[in-house]
Formats: sequence, structure tokens, C-alpha cells
Amino acid sequence: MQAYRLLLFLILSVAIIAGAASPALAIQDTNVAVSVVTPTSAVLVVKTDTTSDVTVEYGSAPGAYTFTRSAPAAVRHEITLDSLTPSSTVYYRVMITATGNPADSIVLAERSFNTTKSPGIPFSFAVVGDNRPAPNNPVNQPPVWSTLVGMMMGDNLDLVLHSGDIVESPWEETAQQNEAKYDAFFSVTKPLTASVPLYTAVGNHEGIQYAANRAGYERAFTLPVNNGASAAVDGEEYYSFDNGDTHFIVLCTEMPGDQALVKGDQLAWLEQDLAGAAAKWTVVMLHRPFFSGTHALDPWLNPGSLVGQANKSTLLSLFGQYGVDIVFEGHDHYYQHHEDNGIQFVITGGGGSPLYDLPAPGPGDIFGARVNHYVKVDETADSLAVTAIDSTGAQLESFNLGNPSLGLSQGSVYWGSLADYEAGLLSVDFIMSENGPGDARAVQIVYLASSNGVTPVTATPVNFGDLKVGESATATVQYLVPPGVSFFRAANYAACFDLAGVRHEFPGAPPAF
Repeated sequence: MQAYRLLLFLILSVAIIAGAASPALAIQDTNVAVSVVTPTSAVLVVKTDTTSDVTVEYGSAPGAYTFTRSAPAAVRHEITLDSLTPSSTVYYRVMITATGNPADSIVLAERSFNTTKSPGIPFSFAVVGDNRPAPNNPVNQPPVWSTLVGMMMGDNLDLVLHSGDIVESPWEETAQQNEAKYDAFFSVTKPLTASVPLYTAVGNHEGIQYAANRAGYERAFTLPVNNGASAAVDGEEYYSFDNGDTHFIVLCTEMPGDQALVKGDQLAWLEQDLAGAAAKWTVVMLHRPFFSGTHALDPWLNPGSLVGQANKSTLLSLFGQYGVDIVFEGHDHYYQHHEDNGIQFVITGGGGSPLYDLPAPGPGDIFGARVNHYVKVDETADSLAVTAIDSTGAQLESFNLGNPSLGLSQGSVYWGSLADYEAGLLSVDFIMSENGPGDARAVQIVYLASSNGVTPVTATPVNFGDLKVGESATATVQYLVPPGVSFFRAANYAACFDLAGVRHEFPGAPPAF
């Protein structure tokens, strides 16, 4: 009996210890996001799982913090970091303390971000879209989205553009339901956005036609505010900003009452903004595409929608008038590159949403791929180098906006045959190379001349095809050489077009024909 009592006592003791209260988990950061970066300031968003006090230390070198900014007693903080230097790297550290409980605190690892570049200084950005979950699993982000975020983290980016459909909220939700979806998004993007600002466009699956969803989107993101007539209400739905030599414009195709269009105050603001833009490059981003066959009932794609076709014509005319270079779009879950009147239109909808089949190629379509992907752009004052990258790291397509610079060199000189020798027909291989920052289209020798009585017999134009930056091609020109001539000079004039359709001539305009 005594042994039984001892065994029972030991068992009860273990049970009592196992049931003791566990220590409370430390306060958690649910989002850290660098936002609204300018040459001299940025807004750091810090969201926690409970009410907290936040202090940010920052400076211009690792571990050397010149400034301190604090924000008390909130779950979501927007902390302005000011007194920054243009074109510089800012290092910062975040300290979070549960309000009223100093013992519950954490210090996040140091992170850094770049302030806005001054004109003339290169930078890189990425564009991605349509990562929203499938309707049967509306909260958890698709696994490939995490893969793409990790890839972008390794690209040394200054900013990321998101073309919309971030969450799955096509109907009105409670604030708690909506917030949970954005928290799931931030749980994946936080490692990226703690160093790289994310600029978003509203997608149709954000569902901002419903008041609760619109409030949730505006609460989730801190974005630039437009200066249009309705800025007090629609300030963050469409906006613009500058970085380096590029002017970025983000439009909203989901404004309540004007869905799938850009009208009213937004259209008036757009024209004003385009007219005032002075940067070398103009990049536009919006959710719904102008050229694609997947959402055929969208008014820009539906020939039967008179309102849609008129609105599309107005927008494309403005883009052409004010020199828009490239338009990034989402909505369709694939990659597609289209060109219209020298403007590049890129659908980047491969962020993780269920992929769509590509439509049959139409006029202006250049390349398409049904694949998860993002687009990386390397910007300089002279070029926009655009590269589409799939989720395995493979390059899908690349193209370069900028002025071409053709170079011509002489290759082999030879008699093609005994008959050519006897006839005096000499063959000369010419090597054409594209040495400039922009791709060249329809490269041709448009004028041939030669000295010492030698006559070019190859008809012009002599075609080399399209040449991307760094590429070259060879074409052969034949000359009729009189007997006794052992030396002559050739004069060649070449021409091509850049991707915007502008003609370029080398070494200048050819002599009159």
C-alpha cells in the first residue's frame, strides 16, 4: 500500500507541473514596410499583434544611428523618418514594447533601404501582380508567391510595383476578415518590404466597391497621395512619384462607379500629371489591360462597349501625346508583351493566382508565356532594360528601351566563285552591331557607294533584321570591280528604328537618292 501511495504522488506531481501556466509569448511584429520614399524622407509602417510603443533608430551607416523617432500606443504605426540624404542608403533598427509592459519587448534586426535616386543615378525595380489566393482558400497566400518574393529580395531592388489582386475579397467582409487576409500577405512580403517600398495598384479582387474592403485596403497600405480634385477621398487609389529619371503613375481601374475604366476626377488628374512630368521615362501601372483576350467583357476589350472604347481611345491618346514609354498591367494570369504605337504594354499577372491559358496571338502581340513570374527593370538615364523572369529563375524575355547606336565593321572579302572572279564580282561581309542602350528594329544599310570606279551591285536596303543590345549580324554586299583595281573605299549608311518607332540614321542622313 505504501508503494502505491508513492507512485500516485509522483504521477500527480508530474501532472501538476505540466499543467502550470506557460510564459506569455513575446510581442510579435506582423508587418514592417518601408513606404512613400522620397529623396529626404520615408514612412516606416510597423504593425504588431497587440498595442505597442515603437522606437526607430536610423542613420547613414550600419549600427551608427543619428536619429530616433517614436510612436506610442497603437497596433499599426506610421513613423516618418526625415532628414535623409538623396541617393543614399539608410540603416535602421526597430524596438517594440507592449504598451504598459516594458518587460514584453523585442528589438528587430537592422535593415536598410535606399532613398529616392537623383536624376542620372541608375536604379532597379520589379513589377509583379495577381498573387491573390484561390477562392477555395481565400486567406493563405499561394506558395509560389513566397518563392517570387525571395527571388526579388536577391535582386538589389529600389522599389517594387504591384499591379493588383493582392488578396481574395470579391465581396464585402468584416474588418477582421479583411485584415486577416492582408496580414497573411504581409507575413510573406515582410522580409522584402522591410527594405524595399511596395507601390500597389487596386485590383478587382480587392473589392473596394464595398466600403469595408476599401477601408481595409487603405488601412493596409501607406502610399503617395494624389493632388486631384477628389484627393481627400481617393488620394491613395491613384498617384504618382519620381525616382531617378523615371516618372511613375499608378492608376485605379476599380473606382466605385467607374470600374474597369479611368474617368472623371482620375482622368482629369492623369492629364494634368502627364503634362507636368519632366522625367526621361514615364511608366504607368494599372490592373486591367488594354490589349488581351481573356476578359473579353471588360469595356476596353469589348468592341460593343461604346463607353469603354471611347475611354480606351482617350487614354491611349494621352499616353501617346505625353510620351508614355511602358504600361504594366495585371488581371490576366500570365506574361504578355504587346506593342501599340511604340508604347510597350506588359501584362505581369503571374504572382501565384491560378494561371490562365494564353489567348491566340493578335496584332501587336510580341511574346507570351503561361507561367508564374515577375519583371525586373534596370533603369538608367539612357535605357529601361526589361527582363521577365519565371519562378525557376529562367529568363522569359528581355527588351531594352533607349536609343540604338549601330556600328559597322568589315568582315571577310572574297570571290564567291570562279565565275564571280571572272565577272569581277567581289563579295564583302559587313558585320552590324548594336552598341547602344536600346534595341534596334529593322536594321538596314540604306545607301551604298564606293570609290575607284567600283560599283555596288547589291540592291538596297540590305537587311540585318532586329538587333538587341549587344547583338550583331552579318550581311553580304557584292561590288563590281573593274580590271586593275586592287583597292577601293566603301561608304555605307545605315538606319533602324528604336522600340518607340523613332528612326535613327548612321552616321547621319544618307545622300539624296
